[in-house]
Amino acid sequence: MLQESVQLNRESLILSIVQKRDEMISLASLNGMLNSKTIKCSQELDQLLNAFNKFQIN
Repeated sequence: MLQESVQLNRESLILSIVQKRDEMISLASLNGMLNSKTIKCSQELDQLLNAFNKFQIN
């Protein structure tokens, strides 16, 4: 049961990362890489990636 929960959390985190990356690419294409919306999205992606790395360590 716990293993299934961990796997589900891992999968949802990966899905969030993929979605945020796609959003960032779209924002960069529309607004440029230095646009504040793109930068904010990039920072949010960084947070998701950091969470994933911590998840992998534990």
